[in-house]
Amino acid sequence: MINSRLKADLIHVSQYGRNPVHKVSEYHQLTPYNGVNRVTGSLANKEIRDYAIDCLKECGLKLTIDPFGNIFGRKEGTEKNKGSVMSGSHLDSVINGGQFDGTLGVFGAIEAIRRLNKENFQNKRPLEVAIFTGEEGSAFGKTLLGSSAYIGYTEAEEALQIKNKQAISLKDTLKNIGYQGKIRKNVEDIDYFIELHIEQGPVLYQEKIPIGIVESINGILWIYITIKGKSNHAGTTPMNMRKDALLAASGIVQFINSESVKLSKTPGSATVGTVGQLNVSPNAINTIPGIVELGIDIRDKKIENINLTKEKLLKMIGQLKDGLKLKIDYNIATFLPPQPLSQEVMEIIRESAQTIGVKYKFMNSGATHDAQNMARITKTGMIFLPSVNGISHSPLEWTNWDDIEKGARVLTNTLKLLSNK
Repeated sequence: MINSRLKADLIHVSQYGRNPVHKVSEYHQLTPYNGVNRVTGSLANKEIRDYAIDCLKECGLKLTIDPFGNIFGRKEGTEKNKGSVMSGSHLDSVINGGQFDGTLGVFGAIEAIRRLNKENFQNKRPLEVAIFTGEEGSAFGKTLLGSSAYIGYTEAEEALQIKNKQAISLKDTLKNIGYQGKIRKNVEDIDYFIELHIEQGPVLYQEKIPIGIVESINGILWIYITIKGKSNHAGTTPMNMRKDALLAASGIVQFINSESVKLSKTPGSATVGTVGQLNVSPNAINTIPGIVELGIDIRDKKIENINLTKEKLLKMIGQLKDGLKLKIDYNIATFLPPQPLSQEVMEIIRESAQTIGVKYKFMNSGATHDAQNMARITKTGMIFLPSVNGISHSPLEWTNWDDIEKGARVLTNTLKLLSNK
């Protein structure tokens, strides 16, 4: 049966970013149009951070907020010379997203600390809860922003000066909500990192397996493209005299789809390619599109497939520029190579699942997570829970409460085992 504290937390924070504001406790209460909007720097993002801070304090954890808005709560261990075991995720959301993406990992980690405190468990290694800024990229156009800055994958000043759609820097955004700290934590103090997360895909739900043990995380490439043609009257401009930006964009959309389908059929691939963002200007039925902006997402567990797609795309851009006489600019906003996770941590998660008596499955992650960055600097593992109907990044995202309880128990036992290694 689901522990009432964790369930209460997840129901309580489900209200932040909903319009109209309301809490959701059961799957049948969801609607396709009323998801959560908690982009970094929003009022809802501040509110959920405030609530999480209160929970960390109630657990007796020592708080630290770094310059990138990342939040850490620490429970000291008995052996001061050992590195910590950290667990956590993020609290920002995509636009019109679901209530468990990220929040499950944060409040699941807090719940694990509560349970260990209740049983007076004495940890040798320090235990830490991490809440990372801007994992989704919905505000600043760069995914894993906070954890990238934290580990040094993105330079500190570059991260702080990146601007959102309102042209406000991350630094100023965090100051505006009271979450720009001053202390940079030493990443070398961490020996293990664990992230509890919903699968965001259909495998566990369809196979009726409550626990996924992640072996690797797909690489990800985000490319933003701006195509500049010439707006003109749709009725008076001859077809051979047009500079149609949307015509070029349509070719790019078709290319990304066809190339991804082709590569996905090659051995060992997990290729997916998506044009998920398309802004057309002036966006009028009787006007030739003059400017089109595209946002492209390419992922695979084979880095050579990501690089091949990028090279072919850039070659195509050059051909479109010459053939259609357009100006085309591009920006690579995010590139993260595929990341294997720690075999040692996987075995501890497996041992925890067996101890508790729940079924598990080793699997790949198609989505990117803060664990992908943390695996660059320390031994890292991920625990997946089933997503109902495989849906995520949607208001219809859901994970059943009994599966959440199983995940909390596996996470708690994993932290216990790792903290005494």
